[in-house]
Amino acid sequence: MKSIRALLVSLLVLPTVASATVPAGVETVFTAAATDFGTIVGYGWTLFLVIVGGLILFGIVKKVIARSAGR
Repeated sequence: MKSIRALLVSLLVLPTVASATVPAGVETVFTAAATDFGTIVGYGWTLFLVIVGGLILFGIVKKVIARSAGR
């Protein structure tokens, strides 16, 4: 019986806690962080594509050299 009461009390208390207002300035901080994260991810993708492209190009050059040396 106590556990049911505790559950009911927690269900009544949780919505009021979850609907608390966000302090001023927090939205600005999260917006700036999201912008910075997007920039970092963009740089990461660029670096990833350069590395993968370089590896593919290296493999092609290696095959061309092997074929030209074999003839």
